[in-house]
Amino acid sequence: MRREIARPSLRQLADAAGVTVPTLRHYFGGRAEVVSAILEAYRAAGEARLRALAETTAPFEESIRTYVTSLLIAVQAPREVKLGDVFAVSIAEGLLDEQIGPASLKYIVDPSIEALKIRLDRHVERGEMIATDTRAAALMLLSPLLIGVLHQHHMGGAQCAPVDLDRTATEICDAFLRAYKAP
Repeated sequence: MRREIARPSLRQLADAAGVTVPTLRHYFGGRAEVVSAILEAYRAAGEARLRALAETTAPFEESIRTYVTSLLIAVQAPREVKLGDVFAVSIAEGLLDEQIGPASLKYIVDPSIEALKIRLDRHVERGEMIATDTRAAALMLLSPLLIGVLHQHHMGGAQCAPVDLDRTATEICDAFLRAYKAP
């Protein structure tokens, strides 16, 4: 996850793990399998957080705003490994290597979408949200938030094209609520 290594080689992954390349090959196969295992480990580490994000008893508007605020805090949190970094690496690796793409979806992207979908399903069940494809709705809410974070923190946008992520998140919430709130 170190940012100075764009796409680490199998040798760099072995060095980071404190093992030899033959050891990695023995247990995992090639680079794609190692990266997939890393993504799977991040997924497992985030399991409790995903379960918590999936559930809510709050009213629709409060729930959506809380979800978005929590997501922005998590992706920007000052930790050794930020959730934003996990998404950035997962997406980059998934786009650049067709062997890693399915693992990126399975372990990082889709679990995030599914957690939000479950949350939205609760609001539909309670009549607070219109009946709709909640997976598509989850994509509609999650995608611009992630693009905003990647833009600002991973692609240099904070320096060359600053965006107020808090204000942007509020506008995204407002638009989402207008589109999906039950009449």
